[in-house]
Amino acid sequence: MALPQLKNDVPKYEMTVPSTGEKVKYRPFLVKEQKVLLVAFESQDNRQILNSMLDCLSSCVPDVKLTDLATFDVDYMFTQVRSKSVGETSTVMHACKECNEENEVKIRLDEIKVQMSDSWKKVVDVEIDKNIIVELKYPSYRDVSYINMDEKTSDADMMMETIKACMKAVKTEDEYLLMKDEPKEEVERFINSLTNQQLEKITNFASNAPKLAHTQDYVCKKCKTENKIELSGLQDFF
Repeated sequence: MALPQLKNDVPKYEMTVPSTGEKVKYRPFLVKEQKVLLVAFESQDNRQILNSMLDCLSSCVPDVKLTDLATFDVDYMFTQVRSKSVGETSTVMHACKECNEENEVKIRLDEIKVQMSDSWKKVVDVEIDKNIIVELKYPSYRDVSYINMDEKTSDADMMMETIKACMKAVKTEDEYLLMKDEPKEEVERFINSLTNQQLEKITNFASNAPKLAHTQDYVCKKCKTENKIELSGLQDFF
């Protein structure tokens, strides 16, 4: 006699993608996907963790093309799927500001939001000079995947790669040049030709990107001092 076939792979929950406002259906991780995530996290390899997260999300949110979404969209979606998979809370450790005692702080994942201003735009034009405009976008994890995540990567190289990931196109009076179609050497030559003031316009865009954020108060278990914990970015919540 054959074992019954479970229908747990059918999406039954709904969430809203932050950058698009689109409502999408999703399901929790299954055991097979949870195993993949655990193996990846145990490896402590950033690229393996990223790939496993994207693979699992693709299975749980089938009607969304993750490679087209910004990293903060995917981070938010991951917290929502995880909340329905292994519990709606996550425990993080935080040292008391007064006595330095480590406290376990429970965070409700369904209360985590993407912090974004009312005036934010998916694509922003930055004027480099009167004849050149750089079109900037918030990078997707497909863009980020090309960045060397090795601990030996210098801050300068990381900054260069982040800038490239944010640059969608360069516009002149006569041309619209997509950066993904340009040779790597040409892109680097263009970035290296910027002044510090021009570069700062691009880095400001990258550093002010929407992100997962949450603030929570707690009382230290040892000295009873009131503390505030501020979390930002996916890695802070797990």
